[in-house]
Amino acid sequence: MSTPTSVSTSAGPPGAPVDLVAVEGILRRHLGPQPARLALVAMSRDDNPKAVVVATPVGGAPALAVKAALTPGAAESVRAEAAALTRLAELDPGLVEGTVPRPIALHDTAAGTFLVTTVATGRPLSVDYHRWHHTGRRRDVRADFAAAAAWLSRLHALAVPSVPEPDTGRLLQARWAGEELGQAAADVCRGARERVGELDATHVAHGDFWFGNVLRTGRRVSGVVDWEHTVFGSSPLWDRVRFALAYTLYLDRHTAGGAPVHGHAGLRAVAWGDPVRHLLRGQGWYADLVSAFIAPGAERELRAVPWRAALLVGLAQVAAGSDEPEFARAHALLLTEVGP
Repeated sequence: MSTPTSVSTSAGPPGAPVDLVAVEGILRRHLGPQPARLALVAMSRDDNPKAVVVATPVGGAPALAVKAALTPGAAESVRAEAAALTRLAELDPGLVEGTVPRPIALHDTAAGTFLVTTVATGRPLSVDYHRWHHTGRRRDVRADFAAAAAWLSRLHALAVPSVPEPDTGRLLQARWAGEELGQAAADVCRGARERVGELDATHVAHGDFWFGNVLRTGRRVSGVVDWEHTVFGSSPLWDRVRFALAYTLYLDRHTAGGAPVHGHAGLRAVAWGDPVRHLLRGQGWYADLVSAFIAPGAERELRAVPWRAALLVGLAQVAAGSDEPEFARAHALLLTEVGP
């Protein structure tokens, strides 16, 4: 087994190297002595980073992926993902028609915590998302949302007992204890959640379903990764809200400051969160698409959901749960601004 001649770790935080020797040792247990190349394909940027290394046997296709925890906090997340994938495999042996990585083994060693899985296939949706003017073309955006909706419908068809929904307002108060921000964000969240109303929470939810975790082959979702936040006993609504919010947040990513955002009339790239502000107050093709995605007429439970209130709850969920403190605070501040 050999490593690539060059491995970029620039996406990761300083002081969090990937122990490729340890990863190679783990992979040898599963691949045997056959020669293979290792490629670092992903590294998260949060305070508890994880790295994903893919092993490809020489002359073959990618065979196994290893998610390596780079901090003790990341190790908890890797264990949570291993548990979620194991339970999902028991519930659905087909793992949502082959789009979910199959868990092979979890290794808790002195060198770290490593989760070995099969490899999810396809091109990251993020590649298409960041193509020039992709998110400004109605046809392309509609196709992205349609692919997400089709896959979510298959995941959400898995029935499980409901579990109590977390009190996001309480989590906000705890995260910013002693600050006005915590109480203000909690008040907006609780008001929005009350407007959303009662939901059927007997479904499996991915828990972090945004375009960065979606792989496609053609226009079809062929892989979905990062299952550490999976909820067994939730509403389909929250995966839809998470996808729509993340998709909206970066609509102005490739627009010069102050310039109009291509394809979205009335939206300019001025301040962080402006695409979300624009969506919540505006009308037009993109708002129509998001509202239909969050509250699809074909799914009885979600037909009457007030989509703007659902998006506010989604902002609160990100603020309460994000591992990145400044990212979380930015969402909480945006929530208190747009909520009233």
